[in-house]
Amino acid sequence: MSIEAFLDWSPGQVSVMTSRQGSHAPSSTGFTGHIRVQPALSEPERAFLRALIDSDRTLRGTPTGRGDRDVPFAHLAWEVCADGCCLTWDPALEESSMMRASLAFLVDHLLRRGAKGEGRSALAGFTFNHVLDGAVMGFAPGDDASRLVEISGNVVTERLLPPPCDELQVRPSTTRSTGRTRRGKLPANVIEFRPRRA
Repeated sequence: MSIEAFLDWSPGQVSVMTSRQGSHAPSSTGFTGHIRVQPALSEPERAFLRALIDSDRTLRGTPTGRGDRDVPFAHLAWEVCADGCCLTWDPALEESSMMRASLAFLVDHLLRRGAKGEGRSALAGFTFNHVLDGAVMGFAPGDDASRLVEISGNVVTERLLPPPCDELQVRPSTTRSTGRTRRGKLPANVIEFRPRRA
């Protein structure tokens, strides 16, 4: 998924859909997009992620997060779909500022080849062969800017998109052959040349 998919997005026009809700629910908090997981997560992987969300533990409480100061002190808010093929962000579970760090944790500790958790008995059934691609964009109350988290080939990036200024810039008006602009009559110091079709 690319930034082009989000060009017309604005807070207040977006619905949040999470696997818990099962339907679109209007919200002043807007998040859209998803992260595609290839190959899809196995049942043990999906069960582990769901149990982590339901436990209310932070990522530092996971088998690979204990004692690692680089692991964010955050709850998992990336929800996996029933088929294990995509992840969506649930803004009710964690602050949006943790989207990038927690997604990077999932990739680097639990999902990619050579992940930190590979070979640990607590993660038996994990395949460690996933590649993640996609984008999620969102805005939550208290955020100064919209947040765009993109992942391509397991590389996570984040951009903050500031809101537009209060006064929208108006495009310069164009002259029509009638001697009027889109806003009315031409100013006295403007000479309109004859249109080509005349």
